[in-house]
Amino acid sequence: MHPTIADVLARPEVRAGAPAVRAGRAALGTPVRWVHVSEVADPAGTLPPGVLVLSVGVPVADPTTVPARYVDALRAAGAVGLVVEIGRQLPSLPAGLVQAARAAGFPLVELRRTVRFAEIVAGVLGQVAHRDDDPGPPGVEAVFRSLALHRVPPGRVVGELARRIDAPVVCEDLAHRVLLTAGGPDLRDWAARSRLAGPAGPEGWATAPVGRPGARWGRLAVPSRPTQGTADRVRALLDAAADAVSLLDPSPEGLLRSARDALVADLAVAVPSDAGRLAVRARAAGLDTGGPLSVVALRPAGDDAPGRAVDPEQAVDAALAVAAPGATVVSPAPGELVVLVPGDGGPLLAALPATVAAATAGPGPFAAVADLLRRARDDVAAHAATGGRGLVRVPALRGLVHRLGDDPALLGFAADVLGPVAALPAAAHGDARDTLWALVEAGGVVADVARRLGVGRPAAYARLRRLSGLLGLDLTDPEVRTALHLALLVDARAAR
Repeated sequence: MHPTIADVLARPEVRAGAPAVRAGRAALGTPVRWVHVSEVADPAGTLPPGVLVLSVGVPVADPTTVPARYVDALRAAGAVGLVVEIGRQLPSLPAGLVQAARAAGFPLVELRRTVRFAEIVAGVLGQVAHRDDDPGPPGVEAVFRSLALHRVPPGRVVGELARRIDAPVVCEDLAHRVLLTAGGPDLRDWAARSRLAGPAGPEGWATAPVGRPGARWGRLAVPSRPTQGTADRVRALLDAAADAVSLLDPSPEGLLRSARDALVADLAVAVPSDAGRLAVRARAAGLDTGGPLSVVALRPAGDDAPGRAVDPEQAVDAALAVAAPGATVVSPAPGELVVLVPGDGGPLLAALPATVAAATAGPGPFAAVADLLRRARDDVAAHAATGGRGLVRVPALRGLVHRLGDDPALLGFAADVLGPVAALPAAAHGDARDTLWALVEAGGVVADVARRLGVGRPAAYARLRRLSGLLGLDLTDPEVRTALHLALLVDARAAR
């Protein structure tokens, strides 16, 4: 047997709201086949039969609502009772509503304390989700109950709805940014079209809100006009799917971040012919594609970098607030951060701490973002592969070494330049490499070499003289230092 209204009122999640029956006590034995949150005054076509309606009182508090008509509309739509939470939205039940419900013998219950409607819906649907003898609501709607109870990702609910109605489906937030899609919807000019959407709009969309009552964060939309004779079925399934997404209670911010992560991941492997389609997706996700963009790719600094325990994402957030408040942070792959910056990415690089290594490419038009992304990511990978230290901005030389990889000529060049150092005993070899790295990173300035090595200037001069003699090279010559820098980068990459 299905639970009755009395059974529902006896559930602990309902008792927590201190329920009081105000009308229709004689009908509390009516079976409940569905529980639905509804805040519309005319629910015609939006409710399955045998539904117990939950509300925070939005239609009741509306001064234009006629209580008797509201009760009649609920009954005509298939509702078996109404449960209203008393609170800020509705301090008390209007006498007219109580009188109308009593006259109709319609169960009316007030909850005197705040409860979570999602818990009530989940609890009741858990009793009926697996009943084989349930003739309604329509069998396919039970699928969404089960999906919610099994805590599937919201995207699966959206996909199941699109499959069941054989039409595209979109989940968007209150700013009309697309969070989830299924069925290949047309996202061109999405925000503008969505603002005009609805059954009476130019495209005849069906929509349903998602989120807890009083905390709506978006809606599901079927962005096409239902075919003849399917509108009621589409509406019932859409509401069932919206209930399921609401029960899952995802973070809209997390869904938006995931949508943008997926977009950038697709950009990373895009070909030029994909640019137009990806630009449409980007705009639908709330990104501005009209102006030039820079791409900044980031990773934690090497293990020898001071302060390496700092979370790079926290460091980026702090830098964004100062240098690039309009930028968008995404994570297209585990452990990777990418920032899309309107205009020049240089100020963001300057604001990042030494605990983060970063590379930038751009600015350029959105059509070039795929190439900019690959360049920036390659340069950060080069930083890792060539032993970059501290706050290194990954100059083009590192990227060149990384891309040339194991080229025999390059490896031979490094071996020729650093051969005398490689022949030293282990301890002396390490000291020599550290000194050479300090020299090239300091640009030949001996005072800076001493600071990097943690020694006095006389000791630094002595080390450099010994290395100059060992290598047979003039270390004050800029071309020699360039050759040493290239050789060190190749050697570091080969050692990893």
